[in-house]
Amino acid sequence: MKYFISAGEHSGDMHAAALVRSLRQVDPEAEVYGMGGPLMAAEGVEILHDPTSQSTIGFIEVIKNYRRFKGLLKYFESVWEKRRPDLVIWVDFGGFNLALAQRAREKDIPVLCIFSPSAWAYGKKRAVKMSQSVTRLAAVLPFEAEFYRSYGLDVVPVGHPLIDRVKSNQSREDYRKQLGIHDESQLIALLPGSRRQELERLLPSLLEAARIISRKHPKAVFVLPVAPSLPIDNVKLMLKEAEELPEIHLVNGGVYDLMSAADLGLISSGTATLEAAILGMPMVVIYKVNSLSYAIYMMLRNAKIQREDIRVALPNLVAGKDVVPELLQEDCNGPAIASIANSLLDMPAELEKMRTNLKMIQESIGPSGVMDRVAQM
Repeated sequence: MKYFISAGEHSGDMHAAALVRSLRQVDPEAEVYGMGGPLMAAEGVEILHDPTSQSTIGFIEVIKNYRRFKGLLKYFESVWEKRRPDLVIWVDFGGFNLALAQRAREKDIPVLCIFSPSAWAYGKKRAVKMSQSVTRLAAVLPFEAEFYRSYGLDVVPVGHPLIDRVKSNQSREDYRKQLGIHDESQLIALLPGSRRQELERLLPSLLEAARIISRKHPKAVFVLPVAPSLPIDNVKLMLKEAEELPEIHLVNGGVYDLMSAADLGLISSGTATLEAAILGMPMVVIYKVNSLSYAIYMMLRNAKIQREDIRVALPNLVAGKDVVPELLQEDCNGPAIASIANSLLDMPAELEKMRTNLKMIQESIGPSGVMDRVAQM
């Protein structure tokens, strides 16, 4: 069979690559091509376009890239005219892939979606479009399946593939020893995200928080992993320009080892929060987008919803309650982050309670073998 896979950012590239590995077990002669990044390419996928280094967040950022996205849609349609796929597989990158799925259905090409857009956050209009363009949805989250079924989609819960992927290679003790961190020190992970926009918007607040935290907890040690998609020189420059910083360890890779070893994580909302939940890392979730993008988002939400009722962190969405604290938009600032972090560091019982709740989340998104189930589907 011919499979056209569309993934638009690093996490989608990662999950699509895992799916291709499973797919080749059941269809060894599969011809796989489409949009994605280096991880998909390493699995033998013919990459027609790689957007992973340019992925965008927020409505305004998407509008700025509208012409590029529209051109890509036309390009892929022309490819399908010559090399018609038997199946289009949509992996994340919801805004673009929803438009791509609509074009596929117009040509009677079936569409399988995994990692659906957050229609429960943006309103029912997107869910209706999903029901009209997606042949089947492989639901990775418990509440996702229930929501989309109510709009008439063919939904099969498969579990979240992170349950198979997220494992640490080092013990907590070995990781701390490797970085020279004493047993009595509190290890705090700074995780601003894998996009440049996130780095620019969130890292200054994280650095300010680290400065404030270190005054109250002088034995705290901070570790900042640099995502492969980010230029490390940019990160070093931002650290150099910040004032009165405590010592911050910059590391390449080993994020899962860090999450397993950390006493607390200050982390950007997104896939990484679910990874952290699986590894049992207590966390404070932060997020900030363009102010106009946020205003549009609020307009798309139910007008009666209260700001304090909004949840964006995946652990909270999966649990259906506030398991980890969230700081969004103007609340996402150094002093506010530090205030919550200091409170948690002062209350080991609260950190332990959070770990217990995170363990329950881990159990709710299994069992293992997720991509094998999707490949069979």
